[in-house]
Amino acid sequence: MLSLLIGCEHNVVEPSSVQFRVTEPPSSAAAVAVSGTRVDIGWQDNSKSESGFEVHRSTAGPYGTFARLAALGPGVTTYGDAGLASSTKYCYKVRAFQTSAGNTSYSPFSASVCATLAPPNAPTGADAVPTASTAVGVYWVEESTNEDGFRVERSADSGATWAIAGTPTANGFGGLQSFVDGGRTPDTRVCYRVLAFNDRGDSPPSQTDCATPPAGPTNLTLTVVDSETIDLMWSDNSGVEGGYEVWRGQLRADWNIISITAIAELPENATSVRLVGVDFGYFYSVIARKDAGYSDFSDWVMPP
Repeated sequence: MLSLLIGCEHNVVEPSSVQFRVTEPPSSAAAVAVSGTRVDIGWQDNSKSESGFEVHRSTAGPYGTFARLAALGPGVTTYGDAGLASSTKYCYKVRAFQTSAGNTSYSPFSASVCATLAPPNAPTGADAVPTASTAVGVYWVEESTNEDGFRVERSADSGATWAIAGTPTANGFGGLQSFVDGGRTPDTRVCYRVLAFNDRGDSPPSQTDCATPPAGPTNLTLTVVDSETIDLMWSDNSGVEGGYEVWRGQLRADWNIISITAIAELPENATSVRLVGVDFGYFYSVIARKDAGYSDFSDWVMPP
């Protein structure tokens, strides 16, 4: 019991009516999403006499209704809020409290701070290009810096259903990313989309792009017409190719081809070409083209 002397009178004041004030609220509050299920909150302790701190949380924005989340001891300046739902915005504010003789008083709250457990942004620019008769290269642009990786999905029914083709990690340089999906069936259309993911969830999918890897030409033969002219003939095995290209390769001393160059473009269904002014020191091959990509190369042939 407290005795207060006012003038010449001796008044007795019950403890329950005495209010203690913690004058300085916490400051510099910050909230950081450190995983898909946890936000870490920190603040500056500006009071020298607090009994502890209260952390309050809202899922209705910084001006929504807050509820007390935790009561912490004196001098504590961090709190980890775990077990949270992804794609949700969590807001926090902190106040100091002081308890004495069964009475508790509070400082004003800190400013509200928020963090969103958001998945990465969706990749953009998805592009599917045949890289062989049984492979498709998928290319896209990375639009986030917080993804753990990408999920390339494949559809054989024009997007009605999807299966995972691969989960490549980012290449570390940002921007254009790529993945090669092997084991495809020649002349069969396949579609792709790409999602970024982290422990907070998946991004929306990129746009869809489709490609058809063409079957490659076979049975390539070379016939010498004269000292600077050759005829090439091959079997057309694809029913979807958009055309053919003739390639020339340079041979190294150890019989390995060290460089190749496209030297002629031909229309679809072509099965032969005459090349004039050729150098007999080169090898030749043919590929089918489709959807800005190409088939397997035919065998390489060289003039005798």
